[in-house]
Amino acid sequence: MAEHNEKDVQNKEDQVTNEAIEKELEEANAPHSPIELDKTAGAAAAGSAAAPRGSSAAAIVPWAIAVIAVAALVFVLIRNPSGAESNEALGEMEGYTIKKTDVYEEVKSKLGADQMAALVDEIAQSKIIELESEKAGIAVSEADVQRELDNFKKMYGFETDEDMSMALMQAGITLEDLKETQILPNLKIKLLFENKHPVTEDELKAYFEENKDSTFATTPKEVQASHILVETQEEAEAVLAELNNGGDFAELAKEKSMDPGSKEQGGDLGFFGRGVMNQRFETAAFALAKGETSDVVEADNGFHIIKVTDIKEAVVPEYDTVKDDVRQAFYDEKLGMEAAAWLDTLKSDRNYKNLIEKADEAPAASAPASPEASPSAE
Repeated sequence: MAEHNEKDVQNKEDQVTNEAIEKELEEANAPHSPIELDKTAGAAAAGSAAAPRGSSAAAIVPWAIAVIAVAALVFVLIRNPSGAESNEALGEMEGYTIKKTDVYEEVKSKLGADQMAALVDEIAQSKIIELESEKAGIAVSEADVQRELDNFKKMYGFETDEDMSMALMQAGITLEDLKETQILPNLKIKLLFENKHPVTEDELKAYFEENKDSTFATTPKEVQASHILVETQEEAEAVLAELNNGGDFAELAKEKSMDPGSKEQGGDLGFFGRGVMNQRFETAAFALAKGETSDVVEADNGFHIIKVTDIKEAVVPEYDTVKDDVRQAFYDEKLGMEAAAWLDTLKSDRNYKNLIEKADEAPAASAPASPEASPSAE
């Protein structure tokens, strides 16, 4: 009986038929539009290297579906389980009948081999995820979907459901579109990945300890710093020498700093957390203890000397109160680093082959042999 059930499972896995591919493509070619999100928060700062990075509301932009729709048509056209449907007539005129094969060849020539191959890869990946999920007994629940929607709102800065709905509406997208084209596909991959990569409680606790200040703090660490910005390293070294000889930091900032936004305050930048200043400035500032002054720090627009005048330590919750968030962050990071290789392995395990020849893999055409070069011409 066990042997019979095993064969049934294997047979079900092997039923990746043309009809299944057609269904997949028809869903992709439905009236809803896939979407792409442009998260603009956290853009790099302009002006002073110590200036805060700007942020703006997230923009939702409709993804052009023309290429996918046309490519989907190609694969619907090549469906041919009976061996005769490729010659089905799609249009008629006096003296000529347009057949499925005519349309397929025309679309293929316009789409290009690389895009055709990419679409085949995408369909294969989706089908493999579906089959592997069925095999592992994984199903996406409403709670899973709601959790991902909540994460989506948080990631793109929507404070309320109404804010998110308004942004989606402006892009011509419904909430159901969002679920079908982004939330559900991503969830299927994520849940299967988690199933195949179990994590222990000790691993999660270690991850929490490594990232508690930067990721899980309810109030992140902040430092208050002053700086002196000059144009060259030689100038910065000279200022540092004055400071080491007892010079007053605030007075030297007023006299020598190029930063108009802080020099009149003695270089004071106030309190700031991570992700606000440019990376090299931030790294140097957060490495200092209260009252310490840095060496010369090179940044994009000059050379800094930084003094930390106060520190507000991070407020970090207990692990048990945020363990679900820790688990999600752990898998998000791991998936981001390992997803591509893992998906390639899934394809390899199923002996997947993309049979469309990509443009850069096409064999070079050999030049015809000239009579002079041919031994038989002599």
